This record gives sequence, C-alpha cells and structure tokens, in this order.
Amino acid sequence: MQRFHVLSFLLCALLIGAHGGPEPFDLREGDRVVFLGNAFFERALDHGYMETALALRWPERNVTFRNLGWDGDTVYGHARAGGRRRTVFGDPEEGFARMMGEVRLLEPSVIFLAYGLNESFDDDAGLTPFREGLRRLLKEIASIRTRVILLSPTLFQEGFGADSTYIAQRNEMLTRYSQVIAEAAASEKQVYVDLTTFDQPLPSENGLHLAGPGYRLVAERLTQQLKLPPAKIDPNSEDATAIRAAIVRKNRLYFHRWRPRNDAFVFGERKDEQKIAQTEPAQFEPFIAKQEAVVRQLLQTKS
Repeated sequence: MQRFHVLSFLLCALLIGAHGGPEPFDLREGDRVVFLGNAFFERALDHGYMETALALRWPERNVTFRNLGWDGDTVYGHARAGGRRRTVFGDPEEGFARMMGEVRLLEPSVIFLAYGLNESFDDDAGLTPFREGLRRLLKEIASIRTRVILLSPTLFQEGFGADSTYIAQRNEMLTRYSQVIAEAAASEKQVYVDLTTFDQPLPSENGLHLAGPGYRLVAERLTQQLKLPPAKIDPNSEDATAIRAAIVRKNRLYFHRWRPRNDAFVFGERKDEQKIAQTEPAQFEPFIAKQEAVVRQLLQTKS
C-alpha cells in the first residue's frame, strides 16, 4: 500500500508542474462556494472545519457557502435519482440532471468536488467509466464558468470491520481512482488536493467516515495544498470555535432547505398529492439568511 502512496504523490507532483505547484488559492468578494460530492461532504456539514478554515482567511469578504453533499452519491448522480417505486436508486440520468440543476440554481463561482470512493468498489473495471463520468461532470460544470478544486477520497482506516489485507486492497484501489482524479484536474487545468497521504491515521467514526478531528486534519491539508494565506483569526481560539458552531447551524438549516424530509411530496413522484408541501422548503430561507448574518458578524468583529 505504501508503494502506491508514493506513486500517487509523485504523479501529483508531476501533474501540478515543476514550478512549485498551483498559484495560491483565494476567495474573492461575492464568491459563492459549493461543496459537491458524496458522504464526505454531507457528513462534513456537522463539523464545519473546512468551511471555517476558508472563512477565517478572508473574514472581511462577503463569501457564501452551500453544501450539496449527498450520502452514497457518484459522478453519475446515482443517489440523487428519485427511485422509490421504480427501482432502488432510479434512473442515473435523472440523478445527474437533478445534481446539475441544483448546482446551476446556486450559480457558484467555486466548486469543491469530492467523488471516487463509492465508484472505487467497481475495482479496475470501473476505472474507465469513472474517468468518463468525471470528465462529463467537469464538462457540465465548465459551462457555468466556475473554479473547481478536485479532492481525492480519503483512505480506509482500521476499524472498517475488515482485516488489514482487505483494507490494503481497498486503499490500493482508492489510490488508482485518485490518480484518475489528479489526471482529470491536470487536463482541465483545475486544482487537485491529495487526501490519500497523511503522517497519521485520520480519526474516523467507523474506519470509513471521518470523525470531527479527521475533518480538522483535512482542513489543515486544504490550507497547505491550496497555499492559503495565514488565518486572520486563530483557528485554535474560542472565537474560531464560536464561528464554526454558527457555520454548522447555518449548514443544518440549509440541509433542510434543499433536502426536505418529505422529499417525495416536494420533488418526487407524490408531488401532485400535496401542493402545499412544495412551498415549505423556501420557508427556511429567512432563517438561513439570519444565521448567515450571524456568521458574518462574528467573522468581522473577531478579526
């Protein structure tokens, strides 16, 4: 497994160029940042470390963040399909169209993309479809004219419920899928962030999904590989903790805005049964705006 980690690191170094890597990343006034991907981003909204790490660098700028992570999703949009009575997951084309509709509705200027984990269970046979699916997704995103940062999956950790041999095999496959992501980033002249190599195991809930401290380490990796400027608010301070808590509250409100519990009545096959249900998600907007104002006030007064 270590051999593949080294190969992945060397490949990424070649892909980003021989002149010190990509230019330092920054967030500009008025940017709309979207986190798009699988459970990696959906679960991140409960911790807020990545968004906080970015916000602390530019507390004076008006930047908004929206999390569109969907547990179990793929570049093909499987998990976003309606499914239910038709099939388990529904038509992937439906899911892909829904995903891109959600993205376009937000009009993002920056997208952080996290895929590859679920697709990696297709093993070697899935590499070519994954490459094609990722390129298709990037092509659709390119039509929005937005900056893209592609993240590799994180590796499996001990505690996944399998022996070390199986975990090593899965991580070898994850490394291959990560190489596809790195190649796509280089081809599209976008930024790639490698999350497969850490000096210590990433703390996780079950060997697969990261715990809060794991997301904190990932946030630190983002600041390093994106060459972010120093934080204007100490990330280890009580002020930063208060800001992160406010961000988490905002993200949970937005989750209920775009992922209502009565999804079938709002977006799905039962939407003609209770028309009033389709008006309910928008009622979260004033609460989201209010909480976003709290976040901005904290950022501006604590910096």
